Amino acid sequence: MSNKKKTQPAEAVEAEVKEPEVVETEAEEATEETGATEEVAEAAETDTKPKMYVGPTIPGVGIQNRVYTEIPEGAASLIVEHPEFGNLFIDIEEYPKANRMLRERTGYIFSAFSKALEYKNNNK
Repeated sequence: MSNKKKTQPAEAVEAEVKEPEVVETEAEEATEETGATEEVAEAAETDTKPKMYVGPTIPGVGIQNRVYTEIPEGAASLIVEHPEFGNLFIDIEEYPKANRMLRERTGYIFSAFSKALEYKNNNK
């Protein structure tokens, strides 16, 4: 282990990383009533594999390291506004790669995680 002093943002990221948890949600079709866009509806129909959310826990968006059978409605609308948040929903088999990016503070997963953490802190 290194005795280097850690920066505040890195400590915040480490504090946000938790163990995986699996939860199944009911499958719902994206309609105008739910507020989902056609893009999100098409993506949901074409990709039926469970997705793990590796971003920070954000109420109404996702719970860190939880597996979803479909992307939650709140997250889908946020992805339309901020496309990089879509990088935080990964195939389960990609979790080791994503975890390595978060530990090493590099890559597109870490970049998306940092933006999601900033979003979370600015929208409390």
